[in-house]
Amino acid sequence: MSADYAKQHDRQWAALVPPSAAGAFPWPFATIVFVALLLFASLFAATGYWTVQQVERKLDIDVRSGLQANGINADSLNFNWQYRDVKVTGELTAETSQQQLIDVINAASAGGVRNIDLSTTEPEESSRATPEKGSVDVAVNLVNGKVSLEGVVLTVSQRQQLIDAASSAVGVYNVDSTLTVSGLQEANPGSDERVLSLANSIAGLDKAIAADAVLSATDFRFNATVADENQVDDLLRRRGTAGDLGLVISGDIIARKSAPGGDLSISASFSSGRVALDGVVASPEQKDLLVASAARVVDAEHVIDEIVVASGADGNAEGHDNETLKKLQVVTNAIESFSEAIEADVRLGANVFAFNALLEYEENTTELMVIREAAADLGLQVEGSIESRQMSLGREVLLLQAEIGLLTEEIRSQLVFERAGAELTFDAKKALDKLVDSMNRYPRTVVEISGHTDNVGDQQTNALLSLERAISVKEYLERSGIDPSRMRALGRGASSPIASNNTEIGMKHNRRVEFIALGEFEY
Repeated sequence: MSADYAKQHDRQWAALVPPSAAGAFPWPFATIVFVALLLFASLFAATGYWTVQQVERKLDIDVRSGLQANGINADSLNFNWQYRDVKVTGELTAETSQQQLIDVINAASAGGVRNIDLSTTEPEESSRATPEKGSVDVAVNLVNGKVSLEGVVLTVSQRQQLIDAASSAVGVYNVDSTLTVSGLQEANPGSDERVLSLANSIAGLDKAIAADAVLSATDFRFNATVADENQVDDLLRRRGTAGDLGLVISGDIIARKSAPGGDLSISASFSSGRVALDGVVASPEQKDLLVASAARVVDAEHVIDEIVVASGADGNAEGHDNETLKKLQVVTNAIESFSEAIEADVRLGANVFAFNALLEYEENTTELMVIREAAADLGLQVEGSIESRQMSLGREVLLLQAEIGLLTEEIRSQLVFERAGAELTFDAKKALDKLVDSMNRYPRTVVEISGHTDNVGDQQTNALLSLERAISVKEYLERSGIDPSRMRALGRGASSPIASNNTEIGMKHNRRVEFIALGEFEY
């Protein structure tokens, strides 16, 4: 840099910085304060704008949801928000008034809307269509402690009323609802009252065993089965309110009971991780015994208990004779055997014991067969079948060993080792591929692979060589997809010849590998 250029630069800097400010920050303090205030004001304005947008967005969502819930079509309406003020433009549907629109907006926003400016128009007379009308049509079912609701109601509040009633009876997790809301104007006045009457009857199902109901514009059919007469009276009173609304009432409400000391009537089923109990017993103790047996199979909360203690039962001698207790024990044994089953059911009647079960493995059917024999020994007529998806392990072992026997000659002729060698030839691998197929057909079996040698060499050398041959085969089977835990390699040396070692052909036959199928290894 030249001296003249440096001097010129210093003169330019001196013109910007007063002499008194030499060495200080070049901007005045007032300028710094002004810039800071400007940045703060910008941040404040941006925050305020974001807040207003969030408020407007929430109000718009709430209002549109409220209109939809009340059956008002908002597709032809526009909402222009200015913070908490709204201007509504567009065309109202024929069935919606301006006052109704204002009321819904205020209710849906929970007071969040401050001012409403309506600039809506009503459709021309020629375009007015007769509003579509509908009615309530609902079906209810109580099965295995679960209530299902399906059909059509007019409003969201009607649907929620029915769901709440079912939840109070059986618990919210046992309610399955597919109810839809039509949003139509009701064709028959009084739909809210009819739904309330149905909800009142549903709420009384907390102790019912089974029930079904259908509500329409003119009819109310309600059937239920309960444990005793007291519950019959309660449901009859609840159902009677529907008659006060002019509905035609039909159906039966009955109590399930039997005389103390009579024959047991019990059924139990297991499926999808649940045990369902049903029937009539003579005492609370008998019921507790059955429920406890089911709880040993699944968690207590997965036991559906619909067993009824017979009316008038006092839990004394009747129903507790030795023969009855033996029958009850057979049933509890059958229930506890459900733990081995994929699905199962048992039923005990006056003189019938029906027991069906599907298990994974054949060997697990033995215990269930013993239970059936015990029932037959009590003079009961035994019905049903015990089946399995897969054969027993013992049968798998026998079948695999039989297939190994059929492959023995081919394996011995193809699985040939050179003297002092353990390598597999191409032909040997082709023969082993057939063994792979057989082992895949019986996946629970294990196979012992033993290597052998001729008598050339000392005992220690032959033991090691025979083990190497067995390992070579095991590794090939493993590469072919067989689980290594299903195989064990052993070296037998020259201890088990199958031919004379005095000839070359005999020695060749002795240089081999043998296979034995087992259920498990003996260590």
